Amino acid sequence: MLDDLKVIPTEQIYLHEEYEHERLKKLSHKIKNEQVLKNPPIALQLAEDKYLILDGAHRTLSLKQLNCKRMVVQVVKADYLSIEAWSHHISDSEGILEVLKSNSNISLSENSESGNSIATVYVNGIKYDLSINPEIEKDMQIKIRIWKEIVNSYTNKYPFTRITNDELIPLDGIVFSYTLLELYQIKQLVESNLLLPAGVTKFKLNCGRILNLNIPLSFLIREDFVEEDWNELLGLWGKSIRLYTDPVLLCEI
Repeated sequence: MLDDLKVIPTEQIYLHEEYEHERLKKLSHKIKNEQVLKNPPIALQLAEDKYLILDGAHRTLSLKQLNCKRMVVQVVKADYLSIEAWSHHISDSEGILEVLKSNSNISLSENSESGNSIATVYVNGIKYDLSINPEIEKDMQIKIRIWKEIVNSYTNKYPFTRITNDELIPLDGIVFSYTLLELYQIKQLVESNLLLPAGVTKFKLNCGRILNLNIPLSFLIREDFVEEDWNELLGLWGKSIRLYTDPVLLCEI
């Protein structure tokens, strides 16, 4: 599996979603203090000089903020990917519906499903369809902007919890269950330099993850790439790596 680890110049790394400012601030501070990157981001190669981060956007941005010249990523193949969508649950949701209804670019209707649906919304267990007005739905740039407006209407004001599609929908508060995107659509967004809202897309990997490498920040931040140093790291990891076939629970504090 160590063959999946690649050293990629920072300028060849691309993201598909926005980031959470407070989370980025905390992670950048943590990496700087510890002087290591614990787990490599997961990436998909789109072209010879373009890699899409599937998991680890905040790690990637933290390294860019710390002026790293390169990154160590675990490169996976598209065959091992499946794409899911996160749902967002807000318990204290007073005022969110009013904000949504005041947005003239979207409509919220009960017991109806349209081709322009961007989310299914559950309000105290009652199902609604949240859709973008048809006349602007086909403009991807406008669609993404409105999608961000919807997500920002609560993420900037209320605590929320991410839940997966196979979890039971809570009966209290509001749940936003977002539209599932295909990989080709995400690639199109990257090519158009568009970013999805943070935390709406979830990539599921049907292959193992490489964890706890503790990649030295000094290796990532130095101006020149030294092949001998990279081979030394690979040798160290190769002697220490273990494969767990049983489910493992990690406590990361």
